[in-house]
Amino acid sequence: MKIALPLICLLVAGCRDAQPPLPTRDEAAQLNEAEDLLDQTANDEGPDAAAADPSLNN
Repeated sequence: MKIALPLICLLVAGCRDAQPPLPTRDEAAQLNEAEDLLDQTANDEGPDAAAADPSLNN
């Protein structure tokens, strides 16, 4: 019985939710701005951005 109680305590402690906290309103706004900026940058580069560099074909 002396061993059972610590084992149960460890089991209960290991079962708690390990999710990170949700962002605050200010943090969410900053994340949305950064996402919009990244989307805009990706759209500005276009499909030719992933093309091979012609200077490498020497």
